[in-house]
Amino acid sequence: MNIRQLETFYWIAQLGTFSAAAERLHTSQASVSARIRELEEELEVALFDRIGRQVQLTVKARELLVHAEKVVAEAARLRLAAGRPDMVQGVIKIGLGEAIATRSLVAIINELKRRYPDLDVEFDIDLNMNLVRKLTRGAIDVGLFGGRVEATELNFVPIGAMAVTWVGAPSLFGGQAIVSPADVVALPIISLPREARLYAMLQEWFAEGAVVPTRVSYCNNLMTMLHVARAGLCACLVPAYFVAADVEAGILQAPIAAPPLATLKFFVATRLESVDPAIAEIASIVADVTRLSNGDHKVAQPVRAVFGQKGRAPR
Repeated sequence: MNIRQLETFYWIAQLGTFSAAAERLHTSQASVSARIRELEEELEVALFDRIGRQVQLTVKARELLVHAEKVVAEAARLRLAAGRPDMVQGVIKIGLGEAIATRSLVAIINELKRRYPDLDVEFDIDLNMNLVRKLTRGAIDVGLFGGRVEATELNFVPIGAMAVTWVGAPSLFGGQAIVSPADVVALPIISLPREARLYAMLQEWFAEGAVVPTRVSYCNNLMTMLHVARAGLCACLVPAYFVAADVEAGILQAPIAAPPLATLKFFVATRLESVDPAIAEIASIVADVTRLSNGDHKVAQPVRAVFGQKGRAPR
């Protein structure tokens, strides 16, 4: 019996299939099957019932999983306690939205490579709703979310907030330095999809003015939205730092919103059920690297040792 067999057993139990566990462990499905076969032979017990592509733990396996989880967790703690970066290996999957990725992805890569040179990091850029599903089912290990998220299966740590602004070509706003919901509702608008937090913020701002936008087009990419805005075709709501250079150059205008726009809050999240302390350590590193602290960005409190608290994202 060895730690790889027990880690394989643990991840199949968490993810529900041999193929998902193979992907998580960065190995082949044949290797995963061989490890489980060897473990079953040594323990002299069947660990899984096969149901099509899915597998289900046997009654005895549920009992053994409790012990396997402890061994896997202690092995990870041993690697961390040794203080040797080369002992933290394998694959970590981090999911994040486009806004925080554009700002912080390079910094995350550099810091993780500096601390753990043998760690392979895979990034998944997606909308909040999809990232929450992926994190809950174990497809990613750490998530960075923009906006409030209801998910009791996850730990959340706030990392601050970004200012957001309306932008468009100067000709679109007709020289107005201040715009109200009534002013912007008359314009063509391009927005992230309805599932995105920025779209919800857009709707909340218009609701304050008791108006409903009817000329809204949708796009799932912020950079493409800005390309359309630069062409003078639409106004859009985006993080302010995205457009600072364009506004300074006079390519885009960012009028003052009245009433003021809310800030977009960000959180780093992990699964409550995760037994791997390396994931909590890496989540803390990611939170430190991505913490928002400049200009209108709200400063978050230190995050180390916060992972493990249960509940939804603070408001």
